[in-house]
Amino acid sequence: MRFKHVFVDAEGTLYVPKNGRSRWEFWTDPSPESAVEFFELDEGVYDALVKLRSKAETLCIVSMNKEAILNALLEKFGIRHLFDEVLLNGDKGHRVEQYLEDHGYPKDCAIMVGDMPGLDLYPLRAVGVEAILVDRSYNRTARAERIKGISDLPTWLRMADIVEGSAPPRVRRMTLDDFMRLATGDTKTLIATPSA
Repeated sequence: MRFKHVFVDAEGTLYVPKNGRSRWEFWTDPSPESAVEFFELDEGVYDALVKLRSKAETLCIVSMNKEAILNALLEKFGIRHLFDEVLLNGDKGHRVEQYLEDHGYPKDCAIMVGDMPGLDLYPLRAVGVEAILVDRSYNRTARAERIKGISDLPTWLRMADIVEGSAPPRVRRMTLDDFMRLATGDTKTLIATPSA
């Protein structure tokens, strides 16, 4: 897997306001108690995180949220255990860059996924880390690779591996014996089998 170190934003990426409400409505009077009533996990996020956890070497949240609010939501959604670390506050590009340096990980093996270009995309690109956006109506003018939601991230990462040529082939390559059987019409013993 090319992108072994995956960093995700929280609000607008992992969880969204219930019933299509504006998130700015929440921020007029934020508290951990109101957060658990206001937000819900975006569709397919839990299953996608479980898949990512089994593939990625690193899975971290990078958020500008207040620690108490974020902790209340991670507890409610039951996803805290899926993350190696929660990085809070500060420039996300520098936070991710520092994390990678502290652990000796190369930048070209890291990716950030978020919904706000000014927080989740541009700062990461500025420090040489790949970033993509979760497609939201408020970020459509930003030029960036997009996914529908975190539920699409495992597939996007698999496709990135295929494009980069680091994914294993999905079918068995034909041997010379297979080719000779095919050429002579002996196809009874020639069976295409998926590789592991």
